[in-house]
Amino acid sequence: MKVSSDIQLFLDKESTKNFLKTVEKFIELIEAKNIPINEFYIEAHELLIELYANGHKLEQVDLKYADADTDFSKLDDEYFRNINQELIRTLGKDCFYHEVFDPTSTKNKTIQSVQGWLVDDFADIYRDLKIEIEKMKIGTNEALEDALWQMKWGFINHWGNHCINALRYLHYLRYDGKTSI
Repeated sequence: MKVSSDIQLFLDKESTKNFLKTVEKFIELIEAKNIPINEFYIEAHELLIELYANGHKLEQVDLKYADADTDFSKLDDEYFRNINQELIRTLGKDCFYHEVFDPTSTKNKTIQSVQGWLVDDFADIYRDLKIEIEKMKIGTNEALEDALWQMKWGFINHWGNHCINALRYLHYLRYDGKTSI
């Protein structure tokens, strides 16, 4: 199937190409087998910096081919049955941290922190992006447009927050002498 010229123009933008390249590298890292944990942390830190910056630069695609009735939900269940995520599972309980959901909130004078978990951050970023990369392989205008739209929406509303939280954890791990990464 031939991709429409407007979708192809969006795919050919440098910001889109850089973002998709970084997404692929992140997915490869999460799916990597037998990578030492310190090497994983170093690579993850670098990739999350790139992923956040490129997600920020990714433009919002206008929905022309996909709409509210577009349903790619079968990708969710079918694809994630046997994907290798063993490495992030081995991070275990040692990577819990404290966070504030919205540090800019002025509604509540007493802001309490909640517990975050690096495993959850990596898993959510991976899942959100992997689903959309798989959707893009369908190759229709509708699938491509929906995937690109979802990736930007997810940056703003979901995986981008997980990315920032993971970066904060990895920053302290790396630069505050807590480990040798």
